[in-house]
Amino acid sequence: MSSEWANLPDLILSEIACCISVYDDFVIFGAVCKAWQRVYSMKKPPLSPRCPWLLLAEEKEQKNHTRVFFNVFDNKVYNFKLPELAGRKCIGTSFGWLLSVGIDFQMNLFHPLSKHQLSLPPHPYVWERYRNFELFPLDYGDIFLYKCVLSRNPWNSVTHEYDRDCIIMVIYTNFKTLAFTRPGYKAWIDIKCDSRCFYDITLYKGKFYAVNNHGNVFVCHIDGDIVFTECITFCKEPEDYIQKYLVESSGDLLLVSRIREGPLEADEFINDDFEDDIEDVNIHEDESEEEQEQEQDQEQVREVGQEIIYEIPYVTTGFKILKLESSSEVKSKNEYDWVNVDSLGDQALFVGDNSSMSLSASSFNGCKANCIYFTDDNVDCYPNCLNGGGYDMGVFSVEDGTIKQHYKGKSLSSFAPPVWYI
Repeated sequence: MSSEWANLPDLILSEIACCISVYDDFVIFGAVCKAWQRVYSMKKPPLSPRCPWLLLAEEKEQKNHTRVFFNVFDNKVYNFKLPELAGRKCIGTSFGWLLSVGIDFQMNLFHPLSKHQLSLPPHPYVWERYRNFELFPLDYGDIFLYKCVLSRNPWNSVTHEYDRDCIIMVIYTNFKTLAFTRPGYKAWIDIKCDSRCFYDITLYKGKFYAVNNHGNVFVCHIDGDIVFTECITFCKEPEDYIQKYLVESSGDLLLVSRIREGPLEADEFINDDFEDDIEDVNIHEDESEEEQEQEQDQEQVREVGQEIIYEIPYVTTGFKILKLESSSEVKSKNEYDWVNVDSLGDQALFVGDNSSMSLSASSFNGCKANCIYFTDDNVDCYPNCLNGGGYDMGVFSVEDGTIKQHYKGKSLSSFAPPVWYI
């Protein structure tokens, strides 16, 4: 390259680096020449990847604390030495951050690509429940932490300090209630609400929205540390719509319901090895019900002590998508209706144990439009899985209802299976 570019002062190179918005471009910046590589090594701002990566489960035999990220669009693998995540449950948030928590119940926001780490207040529910019972060992089943959503990037790239205006909202406790905190806070603030058993939260038009197990949607009004919630719509779904997500997509608020079936009803999944060459959940449709039941009985169910452990205890069979629409205005308040969505157009949704998100598929080679990319987030069923969660992942086509794999290998964990890193 031109010597003029190679000899730019570090201060100017740092200013150029500050203009980069995604991690992939920052890597390219560092590969320009030795001078630029030097600045790259010294200055690693917390940037997000250009497209969602899949953070695979921690491997038990891994000794150097390397964690593997997988790009499902181009099949590239990224290895990072991350001892900060060793033995910790990870939940996907946004802006390139993860929420991590271990059996010490210390909670951190951690940025794997820059190694920035923000300590959060300890998990309040567990702390209150177990602080006087130090002799009783705890495990990951006691964590009860389901979702984390950020209102903005907690790192301010201008001031190079953590942004105290960032709101960190979680779904936690075994009752799946809401709480929030901010950088620098010493405690979590519970959000009082007439409902509980929340499944997802999202940021939409500057406010947090949450959906409960019935599909009722609440908006959270936050003024400083004062919060009140308001139910804006009721949408009771059938019981087989096990999980629900709220996603902002192209300016609309979508309610996405995930349909799962158990091992005795999931006719399509009868291979206990879940072989890599399985492409479609409908490949065994021609087998008789009797043959399926026999294989399920013999291969999918094992007795461990007095408990029944399943090879594949559940499977996603489809999704239903609704869009929130304002129907009328009564006394200066909008009333809303849900309408069916038959197509996502160019959008692709990413749901699971992460902040639900939508992106334009045409912006990324290999990304499938009008599809839902999902990971295994059926936390309550992990104890009944032989090797933990991680089987129930794939890409759902809204157009024809088929499901294919996005990751061909196995990546299983009893407490932290793969999540989207966004």
